[in-house]
Order: sequence, then structure tokens, then C-alpha cells
Amino acid sequence: MRIEKRVKCVLLAVLACAAFLFLAEHFFCDRWGLQQYDSMWTKWQLDSEEWVVEKVIDARINGIGNYNGMMVEYQQQIGFAGMLFSVVDKLVDHNAEFTDPIPKDVMAGLNVLIFSALFFVLLYWLYRESGLWTAGVVYVTLLFTNWTAYSVRNIYWVTWTMLLPMIALLALMMWEQRYGKQKDVWLFALSFGTIFLRSACGYEFISCVMVALELPLIYYAVKEAWELRLYLKRALIAGIGAITGFLGALFVNLALMAGLRGWKEAVEYMIFISARRTGYVTLDSFDPDVIEAFDMPLFDVFKLYWGGDGDVPLFGSSYHLSLLIPLFFIPALLMLTALLVKEKKRRSATGLRFQMETEERKTLGMILVMMVSFLGPASWLVLAKGHAVHHPHIDYIIFCLPFTMMGFAALAQIVKYQAMQARDRYAEKKK
Repeated sequence: MRIEKRVKCVLLAVLACAAFLFLAEHFFCDRWGLQQYDSMWTKWQLDSEEWVVEKVIDARINGIGNYNGMMVEYQQQIGFAGMLFSVVDKLVDHNAEFTDPIPKDVMAGLNVLIFSALFFVLLYWLYRESGLWTAGVVYVTLLFTNWTAYSVRNIYWVTWTMLLPMIALLALMMWEQRYGKQKDVWLFALSFGTIFLRSACGYEFISCVMVALELPLIYYAVKEAWELRLYLKRALIAGIGAITGFLGALFVNLALMAGLRGWKEAVEYMIFISARRTGYVTLDSFDPDVIEAFDMPLFDVFKLYWGGDGDVPLFGSSYHLSLLIPLFFIPALLMLTALLVKEKKRRSATGLRFQMETEERKTLGMILVMMVSFLGPASWLVLAKGHAVHHPHIDYIIFCLPFTMMGFAALAQIVKYQAMQARDRYAEKKK
């Protein structure tokens, strides 16, 4: 038995390494030709990358600390991406001249490796909780999730920072489950640190990232049958840590800007940018097309993203939100109803509450995680309506991190649960 177990572990390790390399090659250069939209693959957000490129070139001449470390042309954030890749540039070629090309492939490769490593932490968790079937479904579907593939390489967006907060708390929850301890200090620290890091790279989609941060707590609250008071306490700790991280990054950003142009101008500039993104404060200095976008009803904003508006679909060649949301939510709602009816019958028979079996709790937890994950992109469409209206060529990313991942995970778990139920019923009939 020990030999069989070792052989199984070795085979799984080989499979994981091969899958990791396959995914990394896919993200880095589409080696396997799975992307159907070459124009998006080769040209998406190159203009944003130029801000980082300018920072790297400026750092070669004036040092990384020039402009207080911020990017030269874009100071609406701390500019961590510019600092990070300026360091990478120095490490690759310490004596690089102003005219030398930057090692962009190395920078993109670093993004790909970090994102892939974080995603494999998620896969490991799915394997532990739901088995190889669910982990495999999420892995395969990621290969055809278009907007994730476009964004992972980008040296401005550093997409891995959007996934990091959720994965960090997921790792903490796995550690706590293994050792039977709860580390609220670490919960706060990881929430603060990862949200600060994301905010240092840009405030875009921050509400989506904060919602994703809470997903591990929701799953383990259901699976481990936490008392409501315990869940609310831990959710509050994570929430306070996240908001503090965001506000801390905002203050550092203002302080860096104030060092260049003074506090008054820095604050006024940040208010202007925030108003332009949200659309809930209109300033006379806005362009007419910006003001017109603010007048779009919120329902129409949702319709814009629901139908895809002619843009590249989220998944495959034709799966827009109008297809994915029913695909995820209809089976989930049916399964949720079945689980609650089953629980109600148990309660009537025993008088005890929440007597679900482990597999039922896992299924319920995965369904709730998927549903709550949808609130992330929805919150961005509400809170940053101006940004959403003007940037449909960017903002579809929010539905991939991690809504599509959790949607396919929940769907796979539901199929697995139903298959187990059918197997048990068949075994019962044979007795």
C-alpha cells in the first residue's frame, strides 16, 4: 500500500509539473494555439504597458527613486509595477543604456510564473476539497477563458496581484484547518498586505478583489459549520484589513504626489480621477463624452456587459455572460434548493440544525462562493460606473477573477455530488 501511495504521489507530481508548464507556455506565448483572437492577444493594452516601459527607461537614467518611485506619465497610483520591473531590468542587465531594449519577455515571464503559481495553489485546494475532477475542469476551462489569457502577461496590469489576496487567505485557511488554530493577526496582516500591494499597482477593480478576499472565509464557514458570530468576526477582521490596506496605499500615493506638486494639488488631482472613474460626482472639467457616459442608467451598464456588445466573449468563441451566468446559476440554485429541502427534512426528524454531511457542506460552500464571487464584478459596475462604461475593452477581466473559475468549480462539484448520489442509490438498490 505504501508503494502504491508513493507511485500515485509521483504520478500526480509529474502531472502537476506538466500541467504547470503547459499553462505557463499558453499564457506566455500561446504556444498551443488555443487563442482565437490574435489582435487581442498581440495588442491588448500595449498603451498601458508603455507607462511601465517609460519608468524602466527613466530608472536607467535617473534611478528607480526618480519621481518618488512613481511612473513618469501615470501617477494615479504608487506605481509598484514600474518599480518592480525597473528592479528586474537592473538584475537582467545592470549596465543597460538608455537606448537598449528592455527585457520585456523576462518581465512578462515573471508575471506568468507568479500567476500560474497562485492558480496552482487554487487547484491544489480544489483537489483537496473536491478531487481531481473539479480541479481538472477549472484548469481546462481557464485555458479557454479569453480575458485572463490576454491580461496575465501584461506588465502594467500585473494580473496576479488581483488573485493574490484570495489565494493568500485560502492558504491561511488550509493552514488553520491542518493545525487546528485560528490566526486572526495573520488574517488581518494578509488582508492588509495583499490589498495594499494590489492598490499600489492600481485601484482598478479593487472592490472586486476585496469581495474575492472574503471567499475562503465563506467556504470554510460553511464546511466547518462556524457559528455566525465567528464568521462575522473573521469577515470583519479581513474587511478592516483590506480597507486599511486600500486607504494606506491611497495615503502613500498622495504623499508621493505631494512630494512633487504639493498636498493641495495632489488631493485635488486624486478627487478628479476618482470622480471620473465613478461618475457619481460630475466636474465641469470633464469632456462631454465622459459626462454623457455618467448619465447611462445602471441597468444599461449591466446590459452592456451582459450581451458582450460585440466584444471578445469571456469563454471560448461564443460564451458571453448571457450564457455563462445561466450555466452557473441555474444548476446552483436547483442544487441549493435540494440541499435546503434535505436539511429541512433532517431538522424535522431530529430537531437539530445544520446536520449536512461533509460532501453536502462542500457543495453548499462552493455554490455560495460562486454566487458571492459574482458580487465582485457587480460591485465594480455600480461603484465605478464611469470606468465601466468607458473601458469595456478592459473591464471584462473582473468577471474572470475569480467568477468564471468559481463558476466552473461549483458546476463540477454539483456534477460530482449528483454522480455520488446516483452511485449510492444504485448500490442501495443492489443490496
